Amino acid sequence: MTPLIVSIVLCTLQLSVVTARVRGLPESTDQLDACGKHYNELLEATNAWHDKTCNGTEKRTACVIPEHEQAYLELKQRCKQAYDERTAKVNAIYNKLPKYMSDVGRNVNLLKESLRNDMPNLQAMVNEQKGLLEAAWKYGAQLQRELMLTSMESDHMQRALMLHSILVNSSLQDMMQESYRYHGHNSRMVARMLKFVRLLPAAEERVEMYKQLAGLLKSNKQDECYPAVIFASDVAELKDRYPSESGQFASKVLERWQAQLLAGNFNEVLMFAQDYPDYFAHVEQDLYAALKKQWSVQALSRMVSLPNMLPAAAQRVAAFRATLEALLQHQAEQRNDAYLMRLAHEMTKLEATLESDNAETRKALEDVKKLFGQFNYARDFPTYVELYKVFKAAF
Repeated sequence: MTPLIVSIVLCTLQLSVVTARVRGLPESTDQLDACGKHYNELLEATNAWHDKTCNGTEKRTACVIPEHEQAYLELKQRCKQAYDERTAKVNAIYNKLPKYMSDVGRNVNLLKESLRNDMPNLQAMVNEQKGLLEAAWKYGAQLQRELMLTSMESDHMQRALMLHSILVNSSLQDMMQESYRYHGHNSRMVARMLKFVRLLPAAEERVEMYKQLAGLLKSNKQDECYPAVIFASDVAELKDRYPSESGQFASKVLERWQAQLLAGNFNEVLMFAQDYPDYFAHVEQDLYAALKKQWSVQALSRMVSLPNMLPAAAQRVAAFRATLEALLQHQAEQRNDAYLMRLAHEMTKLEATLESDNAETRKALEDVKKLFGQFNYARDFPTYVELYKVFKAAF
């Protein structure tokens, strides 16, 4: 084989080595390395981003942690640099191929007849290698993109974060648009998209995603469903960077839920309290304010049964307090003993279910009991418990 042919073959082989991991693929087929970062270090970093705490709590972790943001941006930059360097090498090699082929053409008359016959096969081999490599790049990039989306949509957020952190030349906004197109009608899936965005370490990237999601939520009325409450709460953590109209999102949902509560329809509220307790705690007082503002005996009668339907003890105590405070505010508008007896009975059922080590909730419940003594008849909680036993047949 002549030196010229050797050069072409070596050039082709070099392409297969250099380009094995470009255009969006992970930065190494060796799982122990990604963008110059050891895989275990990358895993540790993404775990920290996923399990972050804000002001000492894991509830509604929508804050931005500067150390996480810096590490994330540095990793994205290293991945982009590695991608650019390898792309430059690939382009340099491709640029040499036409010259090699031209040299073959000029000198082919000097070669044996057998080489002249091999020339088309040589050209076909180079073109085929290039086509296979480009197809592999395209498939690999699409595969990583799909893995990232699948991880997000299946609530495997740590994996989604890791894949996104090393993904190069792929638009997160385009991916979110695609996911929303297929799943935007499903509130649970939309909530997962919001969860992923909440966990992104970089503030500016999150701001851009929230701007996009605001439009997407409005496009199919998800701004009137519970993801809007999650959106409003998360965006509030970035109010210095993104002064949005997020309060309008929550208000639409709260107004609808308030109307449902007063009508005795608790299904949506109970589901949200069960699945998203941290976000429910953020809006529960606003929800219960409807009873004070739109007072009616009928609504009160329905609301008495709500607290013990809530999934968590702390939620039940908060609902009892809100109901009693609303009744106290409107105590002159009806006779209250029957409602106070029912509420006292419901609270004894809650008290019987409290764990002995749940001191904080027990204390909160004791504080609520004191509200009974503030009504005009000045009867305490134990008295209403006993009165319920006497008159329970009437209920």
